[in-house]
Amino acid sequence: MRRFILPFLIFFVFISEGMFSHLVHFSFAQDGQLFVPRFVLIVIIFVTVYLTRTQGMLLGLVFGLLHDIVYIEVIGIYLITYALIAYLISKVMKVLHKNIFIVLFLTILSVALLEYYVYGVNYLIGATDMSMYNFTTLRLLPTLALNAVVAIIFIYPISRFLTKIKIEESED
Repeated sequence: MRRFILPFLIFFVFISEGMFSHLVHFSFAQDGQLFVPRFVLIVIIFVTVYLTRTQGMLLGLVFGLLHDIVYIEVIGIYLITYALIAYLISKVMKVLHKNIFIVLFLTILSVALLEYYVYGVNYLIGATDMSMYNFTTLRLLPTLALNAVVAIIFIYPISRFLTKIKIEESED
């Protein structure tokens, strides 16, 4: 039963991510600004850092595929990217310490990497004609700000929860 808690948590985050973009509107946002929640990616990064690379990559594959099926027409963009980011984070964390500031920095960097990748693929296939300047000012910076605030708020409780799961798994 305990091994299903984490996938259900991430599924809840996935549902919350979709609801967040429809329910929350920022009064200070300018016309055209997009605040894209990437909460699932944040949790996958935390799982990769505080648990194992395998769990992070597997959850990245599953929820990346789910994201592709539910939200976009092209299967594989998020599927590959979530798993690849989890893999890269695991390699970087072998060199760096599990300092909370480093994890936050890598999380924000990962969100930026994902946004640039999705923009590049959409630009390449002709799904968007947004200029790089408009992408940066209207989508990337607001998205990074939103996800940085969410990561700062939730890093401590999620890291404690994942550490508890890791201790319980090692005892079994």
